[in-house]
Amino acid sequence: MSLSGFAYATFGWAGKSLLKMIPGLEEDIRASGLNIYPEAYASLVVFFGFLGFIIGLIIGAPVLIISLLHLVPFLPFTSGIIISFLSFFAIPLLLFGIAFIYPKLKRVSRGSKLDLEVPYLAAYITTMATGGISPYISIERLATAPKILFDEMRKEAKKFYLRVRAMGEDPLTAIEISAREIPNKEYKELMFGYASTLRVGGDVVHFLQRQTEMLLKERVSQVRAVAERIAMLMESYMAIALLTSLVMYTLFVVNMALAQAGFAISGSASQFVMFAYIILPLISGMFIYLADIMQPKYPIYDISPYKVYFGVSLPITVFLGFVTAVPYIAQGTLIGYILMNNFKPILDLFAKMSSALGLPKGFEAGFNISLSLIIGVIPSVLAHIRSTLVHGGVQHGVTVFLRDLVEVRKTGLSPERCIMNLANREYGRFSKHLKVMAKQVGWGIPLHRIFERFAAKVKNWLALITIYLLVESIEVGGGTPETLESLANYSETLEFLDREKRRMLRPLILIPYIGAIIIVIVVLILIGFMNRIMQLAHMGLATQMMINMFLPPVIINSYLMGLVAGKISSERVSAGFIHALLLTLASIFAMIITPSMVSGFLMPIEF
Repeated sequence: MSLSGFAYATFGWAGKSLLKMIPGLEEDIRASGLNIYPEAYASLVVFFGFLGFIIGLIIGAPVLIISLLHLVPFLPFTSGIIISFLSFFAIPLLLFGIAFIYPKLKRVSRGSKLDLEVPYLAAYITTMATGGISPYISIERLATAPKILFDEMRKEAKKFYLRVRAMGEDPLTAIEISAREIPNKEYKELMFGYASTLRVGGDVVHFLQRQTEMLLKERVSQVRAVAERIAMLMESYMAIALLTSLVMYTLFVVNMALAQAGFAISGSASQFVMFAYIILPLISGMFIYLADIMQPKYPIYDISPYKVYFGVSLPITVFLGFVTAVPYIAQGTLIGYILMNNFKPILDLFAKMSSALGLPKGFEAGFNISLSLIIGVIPSVLAHIRSTLVHGGVQHGVTVFLRDLVEVRKTGLSPERCIMNLANREYGRFSKHLKVMAKQVGWGIPLHRIFERFAAKVKNWLALITIYLLVESIEVGGGTPETLESLANYSETLEFLDREKRRMLRPLILIPYIGAIIIVIVVLILIGFMNRIMQLAHMGLATQMMINMFLPPVIINSYLMGLVAGKISSERVSAGFIHALLLTLASIFAMIITPSMVSGFLMPIEF
């Protein structure tokens, strides 16, 4: 028996009651695409809550008994009560809540995928309709479409096929059922409108063409709104990251300087580590997640830069950073002594580079962590550049080719002849693919085979879906100039919006570089300033120790700032590898110029 079957057999009565108490749960389960009976899933939710209670009882009861009997000295009575209370209530509520909210999260995720697929679904159905293929046959045909293009709609097409072919339902009824279950307003309007138009004897093709134009325009407006929100997100991140860093680093530097003079206020080294190495990276990770939610997520992209990053760059960075920076950060400790002796050749090499740049003592940890980050990220940068050169310009070439295809198609040539005639024109990185396709068309190779070979070489979803629609239109004999005109306009508008977004974000991209330089300079000048103050009071300040302590997290967070900037500006974290490299170089530049800047002050500062 499966887990859901066991839960339904045991807690079926509770699952039915839960569905009656929360009517929206059943709708979320059906709309989420989970292939499970709603009452069975509700029973599963209750089962997870009961399982959490059992787990909490196993953990909390012994803790409560130990604290009551004072069997363990370091577990006082109050702490035992708190841990037991959390175990009894927090664990079951957590498991129940995760199981309860999962269908809603799945529904939201599915809806975002459908927002991307439905406009092209409409274009696909319209293209097929112009060739004499009815929409419900098009949906059945979509069940065999490549998964990489229509992930969610392919699943729904399989359900539609089963309803019509296996269960004997009327195609229009099956279409209406599908429209009711899918959590997408545009899909509902498209399917319900088609069913109504067909029942009253209207012009189905004209309705589909108009609906496709409206969906494509709506998608364009959504993309434009996303670009504006992304710009606001970039501004918010820069404000939070820079202002928070400047304020908190100032407080920690002043507090540590006063601590060395015996006048420490609130704060400690552990709080600094928590802020610099945990809180600030979490803020960067949160904004990467927000950008991922707000931006359109295409199901196809080149993952080779991420393989290089996690397989090569990250291990190199962690190793070099640990063996070259930790000896100076933990100077005087056992681990610092061990690393200093075991990795002396690497440390000497890094020290020679630091001396060649004219960096004084105390900058070792900051410079070494910078150099480690640079060496580690270089393979990922090269992988991203290669990916961009191979796949980056294909969509632009497809867009230009589609516009030329529309104009040539208006002359009355067949789509096959149009492709062969346009093969000698220049379309950037798409040209080599177009020449191969034209040869294959001339050789009589089936079009679906041609598309499969093209899809195996290209990692760009927009380019693939456009070529797929073109191939399908040729196979069914459709592809009228009107439909191709709408598709070409949509592709051109998306490309224009992408250029507009880059122009909008280009000034904002400069802010991380300015911020990284400012933070490094401010931290170093502030340490030097506090050193001068202590000298006036006839006290000493361990400036080298403080610089080795404060510089590494500043460099690391500048590096993370580059990853966020890449994700926000280019929709891919891999685009941030270049920004991370340049920001780290900018931090080294700030370390080089700061001593010369400080020497020009009225009150000379000694590092």
